[in-house]
Amino acid sequence: MNLNDILEYIFQGFSNAIKSIGLIIIFSTIIGQFLKKSNSIKKFGDLILYNFQNKTLISINLLGLFLGTVVFCDSGFLILNGISKSISSTTNYSLTSLNLSLSGGLYASHTLVPPTPGPLAAINNLNGISMIGDIMLLSIVVSIPASLISFIYARKTFGKLNLKIKSQHLKLTSDYIIPILVIIIPLFLISLNTLTNFINNEISRNIILLLKLIGNPINALFIGIILSFFLPNTKNKKPIIIYDALKDSWPILILTSMGAAFGNVIKNSELSSLLSNVFANNNISLIYIVVTCFIISVILKTSQGSSTSAMIIGSSIIFPLISSYNYSSFEIGMMVLSLGAGSMMISHINDSYFWIVTQKSNLNMNEGIKYFSLMSIMQGIGTFMIILLIILFFN
Repeated sequence: MNLNDILEYIFQGFSNAIKSIGLIIIFSTIIGQFLKKSNSIKKFGDLILYNFQNKTLISINLLGLFLGTVVFCDSGFLILNGISKSISSTTNYSLTSLNLSLSGGLYASHTLVPPTPGPLAAINNLNGISMIGDIMLLSIVVSIPASLISFIYARKTFGKLNLKIKSQHLKLTSDYIIPILVIIIPLFLISLNTLTNFINNEISRNIILLLKLIGNPINALFIGIILSFFLPNTKNKKPIIIYDALKDSWPILILTSMGAAFGNVIKNSELSSLLSNVFANNNISLIYIVVTCFIISVILKTSQGSSTSAMIIGSSIIFPLISSYNYSSFEIGMMVLSLGAGSMMISHINDSYFWIVTQKSNLNMNEGIKYFSLMSIMQGIGTFMIILLIILFFN
């Protein structure tokens, strides 16, 4: 492979990634920016604080999981940390336990659920974009217990404490309902793509086409953007919010597209042919492949710190191993989720998220390693065990 070929493959991989996942990343970033600027994220915290008083620790964990689908985990944590402080000051829950539970929920979404950049790029690198609806459903199923691992860890580590807060309930007004719909509706519409695979042929073809149209990730997220225009406190701010979102999205676009460019070079290199031929002569089980995905992702995450980069590079390395096979959406989904599970661990001093969580939790470096790094290991291994169980029972 000469230099001209390498440059051509880099440009080809970069441009293909921009075309296939560029708008998905931009649209999801815009939705997240509207939720932040409208103060809607803090409203979710109010709902938890006043309506789920006896289940605060698990509620803030699931809040992180829910919001992590449209807000990047580091910025999401910085916003929601204010809620943790508020809860900590009015209850017997320690700030550390709340922040560990919250960070684990955000982490699960960040590494497992598209349209977050890591899983989305991995799906694209494994040629699974057409299966994104199926894979999203699988990711939601796996992400819930994956998130709860961090809740259990926080609860067991710091104990179950009683609340001091006075009983109070908030009504679900439009200020709370619209932000929930902004997140749920796009995810639901994308999942509709899966329904088209099970619909009886006797049903009108127009209905199937309609489901596919609104279930397209770009269209579904665009509907989410339209809904976000109705969020409170955004009047006359929409152009500024969109501009800020575009500024936030371009580094993610560059990162994911460069990862795709790197993957395209590998796919078209002699290494790809060599690996493909080696594994073509063997009957590779899905278990073997997901174990390989997990180990590669763990090594990449631990060595360079970024979960997103670990998934992008890991999926680029894995693709030559599977390029000779025609895998189903279930199998591709399990590979993507295994890469995500591996990219959870080990979060330590080379990971910006590690420092954000530890500093906002008033932990020093050694305490951060003791509590947060250990939690990332437990969350990664626990998530991978869940994936293996799903494969054993349903594959």
